[in-house]
Amino acid sequence: MGSAWTNYNFEEVKSHFGFKKYVVSSLVLVYGLIKVLTWIFRQWVYSNLNPFSKKSSLLNRAVASCGEKNVKVFGFFHPYCNAGGGGEKVLWKAVDITLRKDAKNVIVIYSGDFVNGENVTPENILNNVKVKFDYDLDSDRIFFISLKLRYLVDSSTWKHFTLIGQAIGSMILAFESIIQCPPDIWIDTMGYPFSYPIIARFLRRIPIVTYTHYPIMSKDMLNKLFKMPKKGIKGYGKILYWKVFMLIYQSIGSKIDIVITNSTWTNNHIKQIWQSNTCKIIYPPCSTEKLVDWKQKFGTAKGERLNQAIVLAQFRPEKRHKLIIESFATFLKNLPDSVSPIKLIMAGSTRSKQDENYVKSLQDWSENVLKIPKHLISFEKNLPFDKIEILLNKSTFGVNAMWNEHFGIAVVEYMASGLIPIVHASAGPLLDIVTPWDANGNIGKAPPQWELQKKYFAKLEDDGETTGFFFKEPSDPDYNTTKDPLRYPNLSDLFLQITKLDYDCLRVMGARNQQYSLYKFSDLKFDKDWENFVLNPICKLLEEEERG
Repeated sequence: MGSAWTNYNFEEVKSHFGFKKYVVSSLVLVYGLIKVLTWIFRQWVYSNLNPFSKKSSLLNRAVASCGEKNVKVFGFFHPYCNAGGGGEKVLWKAVDITLRKDAKNVIVIYSGDFVNGENVTPENILNNVKVKFDYDLDSDRIFFISLKLRYLVDSSTWKHFTLIGQAIGSMILAFESIIQCPPDIWIDTMGYPFSYPIIARFLRRIPIVTYTHYPIMSKDMLNKLFKMPKKGIKGYGKILYWKVFMLIYQSIGSKIDIVITNSTWTNNHIKQIWQSNTCKIIYPPCSTEKLVDWKQKFGTAKGERLNQAIVLAQFRPEKRHKLIIESFATFLKNLPDSVSPIKLIMAGSTRSKQDENYVKSLQDWSENVLKIPKHLISFEKNLPFDKIEILLNKSTFGVNAMWNEHFGIAVVEYMASGLIPIVHASAGPLLDIVTPWDANGNIGKAPPQWELQKKYFAKLEDDGETTGFFFKEPSDPDYNTTKDPLRYPNLSDLFLQITKLDYDCLRVMGARNQQYSLYKFSDLKFDKDWENFVLNPICKLLEEEERG
């Protein structure tokens, strides 16, 4: 056999067929082989796993529960649906709207929360939704599919090549989902784009909707990587790895029927990556109506607000709690004796033992290393919605330090509660949320934010447009040592600056922030946008496919 191949005259083949024709014919052959294997695999799936039989069983239960026939199954892919962050708020509000849209709509949640060793049930999850987000859902039309392989999308599973590992993991997880119950519409509200080819190549066409919170990779990230000094094979290998990953990521855009993003920053990046001009922005639901109504009920009399700042963020490192605490410690050291210190409240959810350990490390560090007095800092974990409302009502400032926070629901909640946001000057908070606004509804027509901020602290009087204050840090990945210090202060300096503001300035700005949050970020606004940009077009698409 070896000698036959040794004597094989490849040049003769090239001259006879032409090299290009040879390559093309080889590719056609490979493509045909893949198509045949795909067909065989589909037949095997259908005959052995029988996913549509499982779906029929679920539909029978759904019909028995809601009393309707010809139901539509909306499958929401959200493996961590029991977490308490902004992504979960989007998920459950979208579920709520979809159920209210039509009595024939049925929800399937693909979740891995049932296999983490804890006593988690569908009842527990829906009760947490009520407690954390105050959404009262129709549980009779909500069904959960357990994902035993969720660990494959956990970053801790992949010590090396994490992105590729999670991408492959999401593909396997998508397959695990649809073989248990293929939906009529696939909606990814968490951000696993590599699952889409699996859905698109299933036994039949399933329309795909994605609500993208942030791009997995952006061209900005690649450009920074390319500008870094290259060191040997490893350096060039890394560039090749990222390039290939980006090419695959870009190709996925063709599989998606409806692309929704959560902010201007995310939208701009996704348009670049997927070359789509049809991306729509739907700001996350921020329950501003509930927060503003609650504030109006209890009033805003002088003395109700305490001299304290709240940090409302999940306890994860990317939220930069350490930066906030360290800046706060520096602020306390530089604070004049004649000025009362601000109290700092760190409030957020934890979703794993790792998060719990992270909170404990922050507590130990602030107390034993930074020597922050216990009465000036506190850590509040997994508070219910009503307790968070009380904290928001009693605080004066709200802090968000994440770099390139794709949106920032917590910042909107600050504003809806009448707080003054202190946020990092990047992405969602800079471009969408803490923007100049006046009572006439004029948005973004004022000078640049840093000019407004500088003028505000120079005069220490309300200008009728400012909604909050920004900072930057030398530790920012994109920090410009030449320009940035001229524009924004660091967080510790900003803490000092806000102590100069009097009550009238804070009261007027807080009232304007409440008005603004209702105008732009209400649940009602999300309801209308989700119906107009998602439900109506996707139902129309299904109807067209049924007719055709």
